[in-house]
Amino acid sequence: MAATNAVASYGATISIDAQDIQEVGDISGLALSTDVDEVTHHGSPDGVEERIPTIKRLGELSFPMSVVSTDAGQQDLWAAWEDRAEAQFIVVLQSGITQTFQGYVTGFSLSSPVAGHDMADVTITPKSAPTLAFGS
Repeated sequence: MAATNAVASYGATISIDAQDIQEVGDISGLALSTDVDEVTHHGSPDGVEERIPTIKRLGELSFPMSVVSTDAGQQDLWAAWEDRAEAQFIVVLQSGITQTFQGYVTGFSLSSPVAGHDMADVTITPKSAPTLAFGS
């Protein structure tokens, strides 16, 4: 049995317009998908339904972060949301995959639990398909 080649995720980064965002927690997304259209007809091989891919869907990217009011990356997130401004986002995973895309900050939710620390949940919605670069 072969040993795993998995790489621990700890150390992944995300930036907005080349400015790193500090104190980011679990990064989820982009959840990319493709719609399919059912095109079965009376002559479909073996009487099995046929499908063709149609439009690609761009899911959101989200993450929690500990609030650091002096962090330029966090300030840039807020400014992008406030201005409805398009920004470039780069996510770098420890496995060597880099995900680059243009998008908008569509969610910025602050929380301050009694028994905890100030947090923000951030949602980014892509404007167009991401570019994935696979490291060596």
